[in-house]
Amino acid sequence: MDSGQAKISHSQNIHFDAEAEKEIRSLPFNSLELLIQYAPKVKRLRVENCTEKKSGTPTNTSSSSRSPLLPAAGIIELAKARLLQLHSQKADVVSYAATSFGAQSGLPSEVAEDFELALRLLAAAEKIAKQQFIYARKLLSMCKLSISQSGNPIQRVAYYFAEALQEKIDKEWGLVSSEETERIKKGPTDVELTMLRLRPEMMRCQQEIPFCLYTQFTAIQSILDCVASAKRVHLIDFGIDNGSHWTLIMQAFSVRYECPLEHLKITAVGTSKPMMEETGKWLTSFAETISLPFSFSITVSEMKDLKEDCFELEADENVAVYLGLRLWTLLPWPNQLDRFIKLIKSLKPSLIVVNEMEASINSSVFLERFNESIVLFSAMFDCINSCMYHRVTFRKLTEEVIFPGMIRNIVIAEGKEWIQRYEKISFWRALFGRFGIVETDMSRPPPEQEILFLGSSELLSCCTVELDGKCLLLGWKGSAIQSVSAWTIQQDD
Repeated sequence: MDSGQAKISHSQNIHFDAEAEKEIRSLPFNSLELLIQYAPKVKRLRVENCTEKKSGTPTNTSSSSRSPLLPAAGIIELAKARLLQLHSQKADVVSYAATSFGAQSGLPSEVAEDFELALRLLAAAEKIAKQQFIYARKLLSMCKLSISQSGNPIQRVAYYFAEALQEKIDKEWGLVSSEETERIKKGPTDVELTMLRLRPEMMRCQQEIPFCLYTQFTAIQSILDCVASAKRVHLIDFGIDNGSHWTLIMQAFSVRYECPLEHLKITAVGTSKPMMEETGKWLTSFAETISLPFSFSITVSEMKDLKEDCFELEADENVAVYLGLRLWTLLPWPNQLDRFIKLIKSLKPSLIVVNEMEASINSSVFLERFNESIVLFSAMFDCINSCMYHRVTFRKLTEEVIFPGMIRNIVIAEGKEWIQRYEKISFWRALFGRFGIVETDMSRPPPEQEILFLGSSELLSCCTVELDGKCLLLGWKGSAIQSVSAWTIQQDD
């Protein structure tokens, strides 16, 4: 397999630029505009029979590029179960994988082909774990016949995992070229720089994924409920991005006539000073349009380097902390993670809201993290395939720029170089519990709004929201992708 297949050329970069400009013009500006855009549908949804909606088959204008009968993550799980069965029967997996066994599985033909691909890919990873690289290469050669960057979600996710597995073999055999090593050291490629330039538009586009809006709403609503009577509120956001989610709480504060807000302060914490400054200007302008007393400050720092004096806290402020997909970045350094949790506790927030990926990709055992990660990415590829089918350029940027680097890091890197790690809610419960931080109920939208946020059209039946304790697990076609939870500091007796 040509390890250069997954690289994106300069000409493709120009293509991304041109195509992205077309799609940017049709993107909604922020989450508030998305709500306004969907608002007329709420009344209709209230009177429609939701049971009928959920029983319908989701439609997709690009249905030819996906397997509609079984989700991608479901195909991976079926292949994992079949592989275990083969091991219990002491069967020769390589010989079995070389045959066309999909037709005997009882699955429809289009799903059977993907099932064969998934089993061969999982078997290749097993052989690599056992350092049986010749067998692994043979299995990957079989996969090469079915994988495709332009196929359905399972074929696309398999493409990038197969590329990463091949590179892992090449690394083990010392076949990675010095040019490739230097390329990695040099930093971002042209297309990665394009992705950075388009980051605001990427985030707006990603907000069209149903549970992204739902996550933002539940997080903001939980904070809003917690500070309902506070006159001075200080929100600390680690990784604020474009800040559009805060427009929801700002608008709510602006019409809180029974207990007028005296002042709202938002502190953004991150490493990109220009981006945070731009976000601050935009939020300040928004606050002015709704006559909200507001100030914005930034703290430029890596999370591991933060100290309590980095924050301008005042005695009469009610503090709330939002950690949106940030804690995982400290998983490679447990001591720094512990120090960060202590820092958060020292801020004495009324509420801590945490949003994390719901996956256990933090095992030193290669095969365990491979199997967990391929299920997660299969669900994500499936999700963006349906939700972003009309944003082809941004879907491709996500799949061809963002995801490959994440997958390569999980599959190839070891030790401190392996930074792409995630943990499930059970891990965070145990960690927070050690520091006297306890879980509290999340605020959920009413049923008609829940339908709205999870997709007011054919995507409704694909989104899932489940309770795990007091935590909400948000997923796609039954596979959990993210968790959102709320926490308070336990009061000493």
